[in-house]
Amino acid sequence: MLCGTLAGALLLLQAWWLADILHRLIIDQVPRATLWPLFTGLLGLMLLRGLLGWGREYCAYAAGAAIRQQIRGQLLAEMTRRGPAFLQQKPAGSWASLLQEQTENLHDFYARYLPQTRLSGIQPLLILIAVFPVNWAAGLILAVTAPLIPLFMILTGLGAADANRRNFAALRRLSGHFLDRLRGMDTLRHYQRTGAEAKVIADASEDFRERTMEVLRMAFLSSAVLEFFASVAIAVVAVYFGFTYLEHLNFGGYGSKATLFTGLFVLLLAPDFYLPLRELGTHYHAKAQAIGAADEIEQFLAEPLLAVESGPQHPAF
Repeated sequence: MLCGTLAGALLLLQAWWLADILHRLIIDQVPRATLWPLFTGLLGLMLLRGLLGWGREYCAYAAGAAIRQQIRGQLLAEMTRRGPAFLQQKPAGSWASLLQEQTENLHDFYARYLPQTRLSGIQPLLILIAVFPVNWAAGLILAVTAPLIPLFMILTGLGAADANRRNFAALRRLSGHFLDRLRGMDTLRHYQRTGAEAKVIADASEDFRERTMEVLRMAFLSSAVLEFFASVAIAVVAVYFGFTYLEHLNFGGYGSKATLFTGLFVLLLAPDFYLPLRELGTHYHAKAQAIGAADEIEQFLAEPLLAVESGPQHPAF
């Protein structure tokens, strides 16, 4: 979060710097030779933002890996405490799925979605603070269109958690069924049941494929909706400045005309204003996956341990 916030602050400086350079080159006709220090500083800002982006990804992966390792340790300790008699109640494939796939599906929630929920509020706020003193009309457009993206993200992601739960249940059944049939291959050959069991596994695989495609359809639908509304909002800002330069609109500049610097500064920041919200929508399916996986893990950890009572002891004669 700290790396993301610092990168967002440097983004404001980078947009200001670039808009100022282009304004001097195009409007003021400043010789390019005199602007080399500005170009060098701009390059340094880009490199620093790239370094902060790398630090953000590194910290996120390290945190997610630590959480996954802790959860796996907790699951293994609970399995050891319950003993082999309890574990034999389910196929070994279902326990492998719990330790591997479902634990892995928690990573993106902690490493990407959870920090992004904070950053999706910090970076747009910083951009609004920078845009409103330059042009209040453009800032108002950004502020009004921003809530549309989370709204449609919620609407398209309502059924994603349920779809992921069904997908995990199908994967668990398929893993357990396949491993049991693999272990009993000699018995199946002896009774000539290999063809029938292969058909059962094929049907289960097809069911899992359909459920997986359902989850992917929801993920792609949410991403497409967010991209569409973000593009429309950016286009509205561009149209406003276009009509302002054509002198069809004369408001928003606090009594002064909009300059090339103002338009470039706002339009350079507009995509990054919606970018954290779009990234949040992209990682929203990670939340749905994590909910489905966490339900399975929590159900196992919260399941009461039945004590085995010994029968009456009779003296041996």
